[in-house]
Amino acid sequence: LEELARTLARQVTLNIAPLMRSETPDENRINAVLRQLTQESRILDAGVYDEQGDLITRAGESVNVRDRLALDGKKAGSYFNQQIVEPIQGKNGPLGYLRLTLDTHTLATEAKQVDNTTNILRLMLLLSLAIGVVLTRTLLQGKRTRWQQSPFLLTASKPVPEEEEREEKE
Repeated sequence: LEELARTLARQVTLNIAPLMRSETPDENRINAVLRQLTQESRILDAGVYDEQGDLITRAGESVNVRDRLALDGKKAGSYFNQQIVEPIQGKNGPLGYLRLTLDTHTLATEAKQVDNTTNILRLMLLLSLAIGVVLTRTLLQGKRTRWQQSPFLLTASKPVPEEEEREEKE
C-alpha cells in the first residue's frame, strides 16, 4: 500500500511541478489537482507547500496538521492515518513539497471482511461436500455399484459377485 501511495504522490508531483516553476504558483490549478485527488478516495487531505514550508494550497478534510498527526496527544484516530511527503523536484532542487494523508483504517477493515468472506466460503464448500456424501450414500444404499472393480484399486482382480448369486447363497 505504501509503495502504491508513494508512486501516486510522485505522479502528482510531476503534474504539479510545471505549475510551481513561476514566481507565483498557480494556486487554482494546483487546488483543482488536489481536489480531484481527494474527492471520494482514501486520501483524506492533500497539501502543497513551497520550499520554505509555507502552505500554498490544500484540499480534502479541513483538519489541522497538528491534530491530524496527534502531535498534542489528543486524538487516538491518528493511528489509522499515514502521512506521505514527497518533494516537488525542480532543476536546481525542490520547488516545494506535497503532503498526503492516507486513511489506512478502512483498508484494514476491508481486509477483515475479505478474510471473513473467504472463511464462510470454505465452510460452505465443506458443508456442501458433506451433504453430497450423505445424499449419495442415502440414494445408493440399496443399489449395487461396481466401484470395487476400478483399475486403480488393488481389488480390481477379484471378481465381485452379482446380486442374484449372493441371494442364492443365502
